[in-house]
Amino acid sequence: MLEFLTDELRAALRNTNMRFVYELRIRAGKPVAVNYKGAYSFLGKSGITDKQSAALTASAADVEEIVFRASNYSVYSVTEQMKQGFITGAHGERIGLAGMYVYEGGEAFTVRDVTSLNIRVPHEVRGCAEQIFSCCFSERAASALILSPPGRGKTTILRDLARLLAERRVNNVLISDERGEIGTAGDASDTGVFSDVIRFARKKDALTAAVRAMRPDVIVTDELVSAEELAAVAMCVRGGVEVLASAHLRGVTALCESPVFSPFVREKVFSYYIVLRADGVGEVEGVYGADLLPIPMRQPC
Repeated sequence: MLEFLTDELRAALRNTNMRFVYELRIRAGKPVAVNYKGAYSFLGKSGITDKQSAALTASAADVEEIVFRASNYSVYSVTEQMKQGFITGAHGERIGLAGMYVYEGGEAFTVRDVTSLNIRVPHEVRGCAEQIFSCCFSERAASALILSPPGRGKTTILRDLARLLAERRVNNVLISDERGEIGTAGDASDTGVFSDVIRFARKKDALTAAVRAMRPDVIVTDELVSAEELAAVAMCVRGGVEVLASAHLRGVTALCESPVFSPFVREKVFSYYIVLRADGVGEVEGVYGADLLPIPMRQPC
């Protein structure tokens, strides 16, 4: 993992406990920051440090080299991802890009002169979704939406839920992995032997193809944003396929106030809404039913 980093950064990370490294913020001409155990510090030669003066500083050449390595030495091969402001590493690391956006025909074409990188480090935390599974899915699969601000562990929980549904309920689980973060193709240890993965396809295309060709019992996808994506999810649910997804929302109040999500809340597309704590990582604040009434949490069996 993170093989695309410069030699200096990889050497520094060998002095850290990678279980607790959630993000790396690499900015040209600025100290390298790291989200460690949910709080930001700096990365120095000896590992994590609170002293800015001891932090490593990335150059513009470092940023360029990381992008080049992460694209497998062919930036043109990741053009479609770059249009969306990120590229994905070989092990599911999402690398957010900040720089100059280039437009062609009114549409985003690519990002060039990249000056900042936000590298999200994926983690497989087996068992992190046990409580959610026990509360919502112990009797049958159901559609659910996980809510939290960015970086609170939604993707890690989705990955574990996919594994639990595939292994314990023997559901055929289809993972629509638009950013290459949820499921690792060909690695059954992450998401169970009864799971299939569609990578880097737009959600509408992936969900339509999945229902027609793969006959899933459950579809798992990440970060719903648009009404078009939600309409594709609703189509799956109406057709008898349960959907687990996530969204960047602070809680049920923000959910109801959202002009994009509120029509689907009224339609009761999702059976459950799982809210993660805003001040923790992977911690459940509450579970709500389709009617938005809270459901008592119980400990996993």
